[in-house]
Amino acid sequence: MIKDSLNKIKDKAMEEIKNVSNFDLLEKIQKKYLGRKEGELTKILKNLKNLSLEEKKIIGKLANEVKLRIESEAKKKIQELKIKAEALEENFDITLPGEKIEIGHLHPLTQFTRKITDVFVSMGFEIVDGPEAETEEYNFDLLNIPKEHPSRDLWDTFYIKSGNSPESPELDLGSGDSEQNSKNKLLLRTHTSPVQLRAMEKRKPPVRLIMPGRVFRHEATDAGHETTFHQLEGLVIGENIKMTDLIGTLQYFVKTIFGESAKIRVRPNFFPFTEPSIEVDMTCLICCGKGCGFCGGDGWIETLGAGMVHPAVLKNMKIDPNKYSGFAFGMGVDRLMMLYYGVNDIRLSYSGDLRFIKQF
Repeated sequence: MIKDSLNKIKDKAMEEIKNVSNFDLLEKIQKKYLGRKEGELTKILKNLKNLSLEEKKIIGKLANEVKLRIESEAKKKIQELKIKAEALEENFDITLPGEKIEIGHLHPLTQFTRKITDVFVSMGFEIVDGPEAETEEYNFDLLNIPKEHPSRDLWDTFYIKSGNSPESPELDLGSGDSEQNSKNKLLLRTHTSPVQLRAMEKRKPPVRLIMPGRVFRHEATDAGHETTFHQLEGLVIGENIKMTDLIGTLQYFVKTIFGESAKIRVRPNFFPFTEPSIEVDMTCLICCGKGCGFCGGDGWIETLGAGMVHPAVLKNMKIDPNKYSGFAFGMGVDRLMMLYYGVNDIRLSYSGDLRFIKQF
């Protein structure tokens, strides 16, 4: 029995030594079989005390032969590895300079998002986040957007087909009218406004919140439009919050990011979740307001939408609109980034082209 074990150890050791490719591994193999404390051969020799004197002589001799054979094979392998190492050194010029390893950096969208969030944080805003796969209730209903509103049109929203798992969702480009036509039907959020609702479930006024994040819309792509892009929305709720507070906040933001020469223009607009609602334009930095191809000759760039939070939305947040008021704003981070860095095509941000990313 012990003879068979010794022969098996020899065969296994010889095979492993034959296939070894470096000195470190060879050393481990030697220790595995010939180690003084835990070596395979040592473990077997510990059982010799149970054998007769005649058996001890036979087994002892065989064990010594196995040990010598393994050591001999290991020495041959050491010489073989040395020869290979010397051959490699002869073909390698150690004076050659090493290859430069490129260090990665943040994507320009990430850089710009951090830049604008820093401005709002300096004004006391808190950054909050929420899910990208949202329900109709949070994305539309609670924001005072009824079922028939145009923003729920099939060209705007990516719905997730019923029965899909979150790990492998399948998109539906329809309007959401299906057997699972309910407030809990899943979709890819079309704006970051749902984060406001979720955040206010755990907070009470006064609050100052910003919600940066990725949003999705079923749009035709061109130099100024993408199906996936980034927004940053803001929400302020407290007592005696006025439209002038909103305009002052946005004016401070624009001047901090784009310089004192940047001006804003406020125009009336309509959003179902704010009343009154405004559109905010900024002077074109390309032509300094004189008019050019980038701004369509107007001298102004459409920058963001904003307004006073609609009383219905405040009620949906379980906030008394008779006691509290607030304002909200939403801006397209991609377009502002393009204006800040002088990028002429929004699709470059999602192309994965390193030539674009390395510019910043």
